[in-house]
Amino acid sequence: MKRILIASLLTVATALPAAAFAQSGLTRQQVRAELVELQQAGYRGTTSDATYPSELLAAEQRVAALHASQTGSVADSGYGAPASGSTSSGSRTAPAPAIPGLQSVYFGS
Repeated sequence: MKRILIASLLTVATALPAAAFAQSGLTRQQVRAELVELQQAGYRGTTSDATYPSELLAAEQRVAALHASQTGSVADSGYGAPASGSTSSGSRTAPAPAIPGLQSVYFGS
């Protein structure tokens, strides 16, 4: 009985990653179409490994710009330039209001 249980657990454990991998959502035809779009945008997969990320990102941006120009807006598509924003850090612009009876932790030092 133990052997059957162990064998079934091992079978399930080895089958789960394969089942999770098969759920990518894209067909081979869609992946090939995306690859053709990237190649038409100037991406060549045969260049050196050192320039791979920057060349791929540049080609993806060109494809995204092409899709945005065809659809008319970036907001309607899943592609587009990253949203630009700003953050600020540092001191507060206004001092905190004084609370009666509350003293600083450094009071009396």
